[in-house]
Amino acid sequence: MKKITAFFLLVIAFTTASVQAQSRVYEVKVTGKGSPLLFIPHIGCSGDMWKDVVSELSKTHECHVFYLAGFAGLAPLDSNYTQQYKNAISDYIQTKKLKNATVIGMNYGGFIALQLAARTERVARLIVIDTYPFLAQILNPAITQEQALTFASNIKRAYLDQDKSAFHTMMYQLGKNMITNDTLKAKLYADWNAASDRKTIATALGDQMATDLRPILPAIKIPVLCFGTWYFGKTMKKMPIEEGYTMHDNFYASLTNHSVKLTETSKDFMHWDDSPWFIKEVNQFIQK
Repeated sequence: MKKITAFFLLVIAFTTASVQAQSRVYEVKVTGKGSPLLFIPHIGCSGDMWKDVVSELSKTHECHVFYLAGFAGLAPLDSNYTQQYKNAISDYIQTKKLKNATVIGMNYGGFIALQLAARTERVARLIVIDTYPFLAQILNPAITQEQALTFASNIKRAYLDQDKSAFHTMMYQLGKNMITNDTLKAKLYADWNAASDRKTIATALGDQMATDLRPILPAIKIPVLCFGTWYFGKTMKKMPIEEGYTMHDNFYASLTNHSVKLTETSKDFMHWDDSPWFIKEVNQFIQK
């Protein structure tokens, strides 16, 4: 009897450990009722980055907000961060048997979302914000895979080599210059990144920079809304927004069922800088 009891205790302990290991990949908060919306954050950001948007959209939808391991103070994984995020969120969609789901991802979150859409039939629509199939192409349209790998290695090293104070300062400047017009939210962005596991976010950014998703785009048949900003094209280069639409359409040329929405007044986190416009466009897309 003691042996049987010990056996079952061992089984329970093993099962519990397995569940905890799996759940360590993310935390998720669910609010609202209706067709499901899944929100995936950008590198180093808390799922709270979606707070204002979710507050509105949860009135008519079931919102699943993901908080990823290693981001904004959550305990990190050991390795294979991007692969584990993809697998765990895909498993979540399957396990919950979500139907007619829309996945919404910001930048790195969009990078994850594109890969989810190519591998599961339960995703009905996709919304990606400030996301590019091959991120390194933004720096150089003719960049090779080898060059992208070198650049990814360099940017990873730059992240890892700074002390916490210098890193926070860099993230705050990035937040003000690129992320948002709101200086308080720029500081929040910097705080989240400074609280993140540095190896996790450096490796995740390296993964995104070095990975070319263009070959998987033809496999994505569902509608995809691609949000982008033309704030920098307008203010720095004085380029008309029509050139922005052409550029973004070219990025997604092999994604046959895509549409593009650009802003000239918001920086990268347009859901922060112009939440009413962003929510309106999301609702119109989902209701089609």
